[in-house]
Amino acid sequence: MCGIAGLIDLENGARREWLEAMAATLARRGPDDSGFLESGAAGLAHRRLSVIDLGTGRQPIFNEDRSLAIVCNGELYDFHGWRATLEGLGHRFATSSDSEVLLHLYEEMGPAFLPKVNGMFALAILHLRENRIFLARDRFGKKPLFYCAPDSRHFAFASGPAALAALPWMPRGLDLAAIHDFLEYECVPAPGSVYRAVRKLPPHHWALWENGALRMESWWEPRVEPAGDGMAYADAVAETRRLMTGAVRRRLVADVPLGVFLSGGMDSSITAALAQRLQPEGRRIKSFSIGFPEKAYDERAHAAAVAAHLGTDHRFLEVHPENFARLPDVVSAFEEPFADASMLPTSLLAEFTRREVTVALSGDGADELFGGYERYRVMHRLHRFDGLPRGLRAAAARPLLALLPPKLDERTASARLRRVAELLGTDGLERYRRLLSRAPESLRRRIYGPAMRGIAEQAGNLEVLARHFRPHAEIADALMETDLSVYLPDDILVKVDRASMAFALEVRSPFLDRDVAEFALRLPYDWKQKGAVRKRILRDAFADLLPAEIFARPKMGFAVPLARWFRNEWRARAEELLPAGRAVELGIFDGPALRALLAEHCAPRADHSHLLFSILVLELWLRGRPAAG
Repeated sequence: MCGIAGLIDLENGARREWLEAMAATLARRGPDDSGFLESGAAGLAHRRLSVIDLGTGRQPIFNEDRSLAIVCNGELYDFHGWRATLEGLGHRFATSSDSEVLLHLYEEMGPAFLPKVNGMFALAILHLRENRIFLARDRFGKKPLFYCAPDSRHFAFASGPAALAALPWMPRGLDLAAIHDFLEYECVPAPGSVYRAVRKLPPHHWALWENGALRMESWWEPRVEPAGDGMAYADAVAETRRLMTGAVRRRLVADVPLGVFLSGGMDSSITAALAQRLQPEGRRIKSFSIGFPEKAYDERAHAAAVAAHLGTDHRFLEVHPENFARLPDVVSAFEEPFADASMLPTSLLAEFTRREVTVALSGDGADELFGGYERYRVMHRLHRFDGLPRGLRAAAARPLLALLPPKLDERTASARLRRVAELLGTDGLERYRRLLSRAPESLRRRIYGPAMRGIAEQAGNLEVLARHFRPHAEIADALMETDLSVYLPDDILVKVDRASMAFALEVRSPFLDRDVAEFALRLPYDWKQKGAVRKRILRDAFADLLPAEIFARPKMGFAVPLARWFRNEWRARAEELLPAGRAVELGIFDGPALRALLAEHCAPRADHSHLLFSILVLELWLRGRPAAG
């Protein structure tokens, strides 16, 4: 794992001090080494976290005639086979690095190599003689890549926007439409960024900058195409087990200490079980988990039970509300506003894990590929009523809503039931947006200041989801496909990447293996969810490896008790930061409206905890961002 950056400046050339300033912002991603290339107008910078080829893998890496140079962040899991193939074609290697394999694959095939490889990566390849630069990201966008092209004379890319903001010619004006989306989705969806002049290269895309213009293409799509591959269900169960075993085995290759995240949920437990089974005789893999004093949010007992069952070398860390003091540092490490509240425990878990290992395996991706979210089942059931008029459905929900208490904490059964009842009068993608959102449009309009009111009028609230949504016979298939393009890369993978790389911890996700993912995309819906059973095929594939209660208990998720914390331990700090903060000064929010929102939550008359957390994150980010330019 690494941090990468580079620029082409046809006016000033690639100044070393600029490359060093960019690399300095990436030091936490790559604390072990740095490398630079200056070649006239073009330059590359690299910060290295040494995981494979510790001795000779320094970047940038060149091809044989030094016409190409690569900087890469990530891992190629099948690089040994590709290296042998390339050597047979006459390519000569100077290192044992997987990044050098990617460079020669590009030299041999151009962008056509991308669908053929199995890995996670964000890479840049510089054509030194032409001032041309090629960028690419992996299928799911596990590794980040931002770019800035303010005019035809300047281009830059980096693993994070802070590196781009280190350049004197990068405009630093905020993108208020991106902030509007951030409040809706708790992240800034690709291809946008918090800066107007900066964009994200989307997952499974490549881009080529030459002659002052940027050309971009998608090289893959996460298409859900249920076919079952002509298999019987029992054969598909066996194939799931085989593919996952191979995916975990590939991710156990490292020249540094390695462990696993273990929450006690199904996905991390399957990953830990396979990792332990693949250890040499007598070796126990290290597993790491996190817990909360609040029972409704605490999974440590389940994690401990799984660890004992598997025989892993297990340790856990408890998270407390006083960890609020860490929040400014966490927000800074994410480099743009991000408010999935599990960012805080994920960061603490990454720091805790990094004390003992450099690489950790996780269960990310299983829910989106194998139907793990409760919301898929909710949408599937509500879809049955869509033949009735919307007005009739809304009217049927009113008596139930009148009986239910106000939603004061979304984890309660009554709050969940209220949320479902409120969706009866909606349809399709709009229903899904409302199910996802913790910041309804009406609530945001209450708190917006003058700078945001016009943005809110122009914003298309469904646009982010709609550009990835395709109708399917089964609504859950359409939603899984949408989540693979929005929620997974923009929320889940951003959270894990930023939290882990802040402590130079590499996280690998076996469920997002190329072979596992493409197989899962072809499975019928009822092989994933059937009745109340979620991730059905995973349960059947791994039932013999884990305690039965791991498959039977409800999904808890990596949530944080925000509602209580804002009413108690975090209240004074929120009252100090929010009503008269930078966001109010910039006209993003109205100060009195924020004060009223916080008071309503603390009374308590409603649960506004997630919106309050988003506002708090934005405020902390604004206080720490580079000066506007």
